[in-house]
Amino acid sequence: MSVRGINLSNEFLLSLHKEILISFSAYYEIEIKTLSVFQLYGFGKYNEAMPNLKKFIIDKTGNWINGKYLYNKIKDIEKGHDKDIKLRREYLSLLIAAAGYKSYEDYLKNSPHITNELRQLEEINYNSIAVKDETLYYVGYYVEDKQYYIKSKFTIYKMKTASWEILYWEKEFEPSFYNYYGKCVSSGENALSFYFGKENSNLNKECFVNLFYGNNMMTKPVLLGAYCGFARHNNPVVGKIIFELVENLESQNEKVRSKEINPDFYYYLHSQRMEVEGILPQKMSDLSVSLSRAKIIKFLIGDYLGFFRDQNNYLVSISFQVLNKLGELKLKVNNKNFKGIGRISNAENHLIAEFVEKNNSYSQFSIQIKPLEKDLFLGNMLVYTGADTLNGRVLLWKENSNLKEFMAHNKDFYLNTQSLDTSITEKLKKYFILT
Repeated sequence: MSVRGINLSNEFLLSLHKEILISFSAYYEIEIKTLSVFQLYGFGKYNEAMPNLKKFIIDKTGNWINGKYLYNKIKDIEKGHDKDIKLRREYLSLLIAAAGYKSYEDYLKNSPHITNELRQLEEINYNSIAVKDETLYYVGYYVEDKQYYIKSKFTIYKMKTASWEILYWEKEFEPSFYNYYGKCVSSGENALSFYFGKENSNLNKECFVNLFYGNNMMTKPVLLGAYCGFARHNNPVVGKIIFELVENLESQNEKVRSKEINPDFYYYLHSQRMEVEGILPQKMSDLSVSLSRAKIIKFLIGDYLGFFRDQNNYLVSISFQVLNKLGELKLKVNNKNFKGIGRISNAENHLIAEFVEKNNSYSQFSIQIKPLEKDLFLGNMLVYTGADTLNGRVLLWKENSNLKEFMAHNKDFYLNTQSLDTSITEKLKKYFILT
């Protein structure tokens, strides 16, 4: 897989390597010559508990690095086959940070180990490549465990490759980054797909990201997408993701470390994650959270008619149906229709409606599973109908022929209780305390 790199002069990389070794030696109070090559670079037969450059750079930057990759680059320089050496840009950033510098520009300006001639040469080299890169910098947001928000650095290079660095606050003061590198693939005229393999990642996992950008991606401040991958404990996960465009690498680094989150992002992403359980069912019925839930839905199947009482004791007609054992349902409040599916609450005391219409998703409705009396149920709702908000208790009769006939002939928004059968008004007075 091709990953973006930068051509550096051998002299430049050797100077940087020298500074890292000086910092490493001082940090551990150890002489470099006492360490084997394997131990120094942290690969092959080496002792993880003893000092090594790999561990040193990870501790300094919070990012994983391949010690053998660095060793191979130094060996290529020593062989002297090429004037320049190609290094992944992400690795260069880690090496500069490990040497104690904030950025590439900071290193060029302040390093005592490079000549003015080399400094000028590398400035020209780096800046010319940066212009050609057409790099797009984003800060990504998604949610873990429904409410724990994860930030990341998502960087696209020439619309061909991408890096995705996911931030976790595993340490008290300094975050850790888990890195993915992948390919960018156009998916039609308004979407992009990214496949991140484990070969060039410090995570032994793969993931896939789809992004929607509409038209002219460069002008969009926010991209929306979805990801499919694995949780930290290896369960498959999918969810929504937001990528916010930022101006440059410095802005990206600053914003990703801030623990603040845009409230709009917070509400958009809340609970937008689904994780596959780590235990497989032995039989199909094991997929049910509770064996009794199927029985509850079956018990509730039927037609319900009833009333909502507002604060002035006016009555509004309610029609409710549980259609089948899947829990598909319909709700009609006056002349406003809702469709959705019913989910049994964790305590198994309510059927909670989840409406499928996008513009009605803010409305809520639930019915108590245990009847107040035979075929008489209590419910609660919050429904917006035009300028009115109906928020409160609902009383519903199941399969009541008298109410069915009454509703057919009384279609006004507010109903007259005097027209109701006395058996209905008695229940309304008992449970609604009508005056």
